[in-house]
Amino acid sequence: MKIIVCHPAQQHSYRLATALKRGKMLGAYITTVYYKPRSFTRLISTILKGKFKKKAEGRHTSELDDKEVIQFCEIEGLLKLLALNVPFFSHFYNKLKYNTADRFAKKVAQYAIDHRVDAVVTYDDCSPLLFETLQEKAPHILRILDVSAANLIYMRQIYDKDMDLSPDFAMRLRKEMSRCWNPTILDRAKREILSSQKFLVPSNFVSTSLKYSGVKENQMLYCPYGVDASQFSQKNYEDVKNMNDRPLRFIYVGGVKELKGISYLLKAFMNIPQDKAELTIVGAYSPQDKDIQPYLRRVHFTGMVLHSEVPNLLKAADVFVFPSLGDGFGLAVLEAAAVGLPLIISENAGVTDVIRNNKEGLVIPIQSSKAIEDAVTWFVNHPEAICPMGMAARAKALEYTWERYYKTAAEQIRRSLHD
Repeated sequence: MKIIVCHPAQQHSYRLATALKRGKMLGAYITTVYYKPRSFTRLISTILKGKFKKKAEGRHTSELDDKEVIQFCEIEGLLKLLALNVPFFSHFYNKLKYNTADRFAKKVAQYAIDHRVDAVVTYDDCSPLLFETLQEKAPHILRILDVSAANLIYMRQIYDKDMDLSPDFAMRLRKEMSRCWNPTILDRAKREILSSQKFLVPSNFVSTSLKYSGVKENQMLYCPYGVDASQFSQKNYEDVKNMNDRPLRFIYVGGVKELKGISYLLKAFMNIPQDKAELTIVGAYSPQDKDIQPYLRRVHFTGMVLHSEVPNLLKAADVFVFPSLGDGFGLAVLEAAAVGLPLIISENAGVTDVIRNNKEGLVIPIQSSKAIEDAVTWFVNHPEAICPMGMAARAKALEYTWERYYKTAAEQIRRSLHD
């Protein structure tokens, strides 16, 4: 049994390749940029400094032997990263991304045919050309789309509504998700779905979004992601038990992004007395942005922080809030849960399969400042619930390890090959 995992970028593809290798099913892992001997990535890393050098060296996993990793279109992949990280070249990014993805797809398709593999797994928003080619020239090769985010076509309707509900943040959303209004990119998304046979999905929310475009339940392969709990030790609840009338501390991690429902979170806290609850927003932002200026005095913005700093920020808080308009699987939620924070999450956060309403936290509708305000007020009025809910959240997070992901992914794909 030989399966190719391929991605012109990265996402969690190293994890899936590892799962299939452990399950003795990996034929090859194919990508563009990868740090190994005699690669352009390694060569260029010698002249890079700081975070860019670390990023280059990070394009590698010790779980795979270098001989198991095949590179196509490496130079194009490096140019794409240049456009992504250097503002002067940013207007070339989309063209480079999709042109590279299509060239990469053609090479992977030919490799899969030449090496007579049993299945190919690729990722959403890469290239429909790969599966269309296999569908035409090698229909016996199983085509599996690993869908990390909700279907773009489904999300378009949510974003359209959001621009009406929160016009002050409409420009921000339009910039964040410009591809959602790009007819060429939407067409690529449709073609990807139509040419795929099976869909590896992390949550019921992603499954629901795919069904919107006609995908059937029997095409879904459910496989939730994991969290590295060793990085997120449990918080101390003593300060919650002895609050002494201090404000309850709420925290959100994810940057000032409307696609995460940030406008509703900010507006909710404007209606909550400052001596009752305070909010910390972790992630990149610009204080010059007009849409967030009204909230700068009420809310604490940390700005960009290292991921290694997040655990301590979480431990200093009492409750985690994540009102996302749509996440495939909100890993930030699982990280907060691993610390032992009770949660306020939207129904579209991608983790309602894991986090249950009134058990590990509160599940609320999207696009509702009132729902966030009510949930925050509930915790303010019931601080005694923080410790038991937080401990329940941590227990649930500890169930979702990457080891569990490896086993589930291998089992689901093996089963799909036998169907």
